[in-house]
Amino acid sequence: MAKNNPLRIFCKNCGAPAGFDIIRQTYSCPNCGEVSGMEEVQRNVTQWRELQKKNIKARTEGQGLEKHVCPTCGAQVVFKAGEASGACDFCGSKLVRKDLISPDQMPEMIIPFFITPEEAKKRMLQFAEEHKSSPEGEAVLQHIDKLKGYYLPYQLARGPVAATVSRDATFRKYYCDGYLDGTAVNTSKQLDNLTLNEMEPFDWSEARSFEYGYIAGQNVKLSDISDAQTEKRILEEVEEDFRPEVERVMQTSGVDVHMQSGNLLTMPVLLPVYFIKAKYKDKGVTAVMNGQTGRIAISTGREKKTLPWVVEPILYTLATFAVLLFLFSRLEDGATLEGNIMMALLCTSVPCIIYFAVFSQGRDELVRRIVLKSDVSKAERKGTNLSIAEGGDVLENPYDNTPIFREKNEQGKLAPVHLRFYPLGRIISIIFNTVVTVFLPAIIAAFIRFLEMKPGEKFMDGFSIGYGAAWYVIAFIIAIMYLSRGVRQDAYDHPYIYEILENGKEKLIGSSASRKLTVLSMFGVGAMDDDGKRIGLFRLLWMLGGVGLFLGGTLLFILIGCVAAILS
Repeated sequence: MAKNNPLRIFCKNCGAPAGFDIIRQTYSCPNCGEVSGMEEVQRNVTQWRELQKKNIKARTEGQGLEKHVCPTCGAQVVFKAGEASGACDFCGSKLVRKDLISPDQMPEMIIPFFITPEEAKKRMLQFAEEHKSSPEGEAVLQHIDKLKGYYLPYQLARGPVAATVSRDATFRKYYCDGYLDGTAVNTSKQLDNLTLNEMEPFDWSEARSFEYGYIAGQNVKLSDISDAQTEKRILEEVEEDFRPEVERVMQTSGVDVHMQSGNLLTMPVLLPVYFIKAKYKDKGVTAVMNGQTGRIAISTGREKKTLPWVVEPILYTLATFAVLLFLFSRLEDGATLEGNIMMALLCTSVPCIIYFAVFSQGRDELVRRIVLKSDVSKAERKGTNLSIAEGGDVLENPYDNTPIFREKNEQGKLAPVHLRFYPLGRIISIIFNTVVTVFLPAIIAAFIRFLEMKPGEKFMDGFSIGYGAAWYVIAFIIAIMYLSRGVRQDAYDHPYIYEILENGKEKLIGSSASRKLTVLSMFGVGAMDDDGKRIGLFRLLWMLGGVGLFLGGTLLFILIGCVAAILS
């Protein structure tokens, strides 16, 4: 482990940088394969932190640092003696001088400023000019003279984390875990935390043990939120780190992620930030720049409201319209194209209403804050010239920290898995279930007709599919509900689970019954009871009592009647 950076783990065997293996939940060397256990790494970090605190305390005397507390917003800032400004940079109020700062309040690590104030102002102006037509760009151009450079207080979260995950309109809960390789959580209540998050990431390989020399002549902000608030912010930010992968696996933004911090390492750090905090129209503007990498984020409090769930009912409606239009066009005595379109539109109206009613149930509009930001960036210096590279891969982590889902394998142990909800076999099964449900009387009648056929008879003699219309109407409504709600819920409650083996291959686990879908899933058929047993059709009818028997008898009567009518 590096002496001045506990965030860098090195192999105890060959000295190469070691990464965290999420699947095996331990540190391993990609060079020689040597494993360093979690306890060993935590012990080394603890020893480093104890030594660092002693060093800071020993170097405290004679630094001439003073703490100033704003009487209006409560911001606590640190300056060299005699360098305190006459007004708070966060709200404009006058500062009140206090006693010398305690070394216990200082951080354990720091990332030094890499970009100078002149370079920061130039870059912020250039970015604002490129977006001057937006409220964010306009606000920055109006208040560029208020750009300040500060070391802001953060808590660094690093280590393994786990979460339970659930999807909207489903019952099953999933478990996943991952690794945070340096999630920085701001601990200042005067600045907008969301905007600060958007100027990350930092390059943690450049983190240093805290030295007073780094803050000589610099403005420093101290943490001013409670430990409970800090822990809440950490969990919220970790949830956001997990969310993209969870949404990708669950195939929706409608997910709930509940974090379990576990054996998470946190330590106070100072990070370099340039910011503008000023009044803009009725609200205000917060503009920040990463003082190490040059990434920019600006917010004026604007919000964007969307209804992400409307995409699914629209797609289902279009698909239903296309199928109906095709069927109408196949009729021998069909109308003109315009007439077929009108009939298809008319017949699609009822399914459309059902689709939107089903998909909107329990789902609200999604409200997201608008933050104007630049790409992930990395600042480099050639001589005295600053260059900033941008793009998603400029600070790419060489180790894959993507969260891994886990389920119990055949041995009853939690194992890493891949979840699949719509493999090809299931899609074929869904189509088969839908066709059989809608055309069940015709299928039964065709089977009976085949058994009763006499030599020389034509199959279609005395066989009229259209007489099953009563069943088709009912089954079509059931199929619509099945495709729009049943499949959507049932598939995510009963996934195909593939265990990831040590050789990288996958193995399907779980019984076939655990992933079987049924057309009547939206009525509770196929769901698990409190004893872990799936509810069958006859059991459901029995549970419903007289109502169930009446419904079951009615459907059976209609089915028999339609079969007889088709054969008549």
